[in-house]
Amino acid sequence: MPLHPDLEAFLELAAIAEEDGRPPMCDMSPAQARASYDQSTLALDGVGPDLPVEDIGLRARDGAPLRARLYRGAATGAPLPTLLYFHGGGYVVGGLDSHDALCRTLAKNAACAVLAVDYRLAPEHKFPTAFHDAEDAAQWLAVHGGSLGLDTSRVAFGGDSVGGTLATALTIAARDAGRPQPLLQLLLYPCTSIRQDSDSHQRYTKGHLLEQRTLQWMFGHYLRSDEDRHDWRFAPLAAKDLSGLAPAHIVLAEYDPLVDEGKAYAGRLQDAGVRTHLAVHEGMVHDFARLSQVVEEADALRSSLAQVLAEAFQRPAVAATPPAIGAWVFHAHPDGQPLEARLDGVKLTVGPQSGNERSSRWALREQAGTLRLEWPQGNDTEPQETHLLAAIEAVFVRHPKCKTLPLQVPSSCIARLIDAGAVAPSAGQLPSVVRETFWQLPRVWQCNPREPFAQRHVMSQGKRHPLRPAKPVGTVYQRHIPWLSQTLTLDTVDIERDLPAFNRWMNDPVVAHFWEEQGDLAKHRAYLDAIAADPRVTGLIGRLDGEAFGYFEVYWAKEDRIAPFYDAGDHDRGWHALIGEARFRGKPFLTAWMPSVSHYLFLDDCRTQRIVIEPRADNHKMIKSLGRCGYAHVKEFDFPHKRAMLGMLLRERFFGEALWIPQGESTISPTSAERAELPTEDPSYANP
Repeated sequence: MPLHPDLEAFLELAAIAEEDGRPPMCDMSPAQARASYDQSTLALDGVGPDLPVEDIGLRARDGAPLRARLYRGAATGAPLPTLLYFHGGGYVVGGLDSHDALCRTLAKNAACAVLAVDYRLAPEHKFPTAFHDAEDAAQWLAVHGGSLGLDTSRVAFGGDSVGGTLATALTIAARDAGRPQPLLQLLLYPCTSIRQDSDSHQRYTKGHLLEQRTLQWMFGHYLRSDEDRHDWRFAPLAAKDLSGLAPAHIVLAEYDPLVDEGKAYAGRLQDAGVRTHLAVHEGMVHDFARLSQVVEEADALRSSLAQVLAEAFQRPAVAATPPAIGAWVFHAHPDGQPLEARLDGVKLTVGPQSGNERSSRWALREQAGTLRLEWPQGNDTEPQETHLLAAIEAVFVRHPKCKTLPLQVPSSCIARLIDAGAVAPSAGQLPSVVRETFWQLPRVWQCNPREPFAQRHVMSQGKRHPLRPAKPVGTVYQRHIPWLSQTLTLDTVDIERDLPAFNRWMNDPVVAHFWEEQGDLAKHRAYLDAIAADPRVTGLIGRLDGEAFGYFEVYWAKEDRIAPFYDAGDHDRGWHALIGEARFRGKPFLTAWMPSVSHYLFLDDCRTQRIVIEPRADNHKMIKSLGRCGYAHVKEFDFPHKRAMLGMLLRERFFGEALWIPQGESTISPTSAERAELPTEDPSYANP
């Protein structure tokens, strides 16, 4: 069908405006683009129906405030079914106001509530922040919706464009975490592909409202690197498994670059057994649901969507996964191999996070309060050792009070673990892996762990100490943090890559108060050059799901300035930290990075028995947090530049008391951000 004549005229006016000097969105700054997008909303979509509306504040997992808007489409004493809605705008533009008329109309016509979420935008907040905000909003709705008169057993997830991407990715995440599925996924022309290279992207690259140059401008602001494109939270077509998801209603536009990937996603859902209805609207362009003042089909679409919602809300609610052990997903990286462990009842499956390699299937039995990991009898193959390591780590994380785990596996699979002291054989009984020793195996969290460096003492700057090994390069540590649903990595500093962020962090007022290293790029390049040349200290960048959030300096204490103030051992280590990105400051993140830094230092050399730290004595919140992470407060002392507190963590205590989970924390079991609320205490984020 030809392009709708009203849309054709509208697009001609847009082309004339550009010819007259109005810049396209891709030539604007994000701030300019947002202002332009918002200014056009009233002309394109008018004002929606009058109905009760309430602005709501909620918290993201990092403690940041999020806005939402609740629309009530029916006046009734009964709880209202709810559409959780995510706006489009390429992760860079759009918000509550840009989609206000659309949300009002859907709420009124479907006689339901609509909760619209103002997730944070790029480039200030890059991938996967928008997804995390969406997941946090869904968790908030599940917990607090009832108090607002909402029926939390009748919920649909919906959105347009990248909002549709968020809605369907949220559905996948709910399945993987064992949370209830929504009654419906309402997806309006979602972005689903890794690359924007389909035939429709070539056909409609320019002149059909959404243009290829605009898409790449948006995704360039949102994505941290090209690797993010392969994450299903950005490109749902990259998901290996789409089975078990809620029914989907997918709306596409004929003259939309995204139409081919929308059809492909609908096909994948149908192939996975998901009930899917696909509607391709002829003659329409991307975003036509918001063009009610341009084309009448927008109103017709809203009426049909309201009917779809009303029908979905009449279906019985989907029951949650049984809570005994429940479906649960964990990521492990033994020997640097990315693996996914999925625990569902007694079934434990371990397989690659991506790719088609074979998965292994285990059983986790419980009897008389004791867990046992079993490799099925009669299986004529042996499990891969990396799969065994991933399965063990997943069990210990899921059941943090478990101290020993009997293993019913082929003896040949555990020979190396016995030699390493992680598994204790026992005559007449199953061999058991011991939590305290398992967490001391470097290969579970390090890709290429180093052998202990042969000891030979040398003198440097008047100090006698062991000769240190060459400093590492690349990723030195990685660990999945279940309460954040993110993987934390520690990477050695690459000056060319990391200098801009380091410079920005050092000039942050919070960091500058403690480090006192404000300056320009030249000063900070010289600083990092000096660290790189110093054999006693290594600079590391902390990342969560690949996004840099902080800087750590780890050092050998024997030759450091701290050595004269206590009886420093040959292999004692210490560290300094700064958290440069404000949204990563808070209890959920501190409980991830602080124990992980300690864990890395103990893994890096098995002879390290103590870790020391010397924050300013007046940094009371940091000192309190150190105590929760196992650091004893030894004494106060005076450096030339500050009065400091000497903190010390013993290897035996860290592993014996499982301090990779800080003291006083609740049991960590869900693979979601249920616990990642606004911190009850607000630790300082730097210690020079």
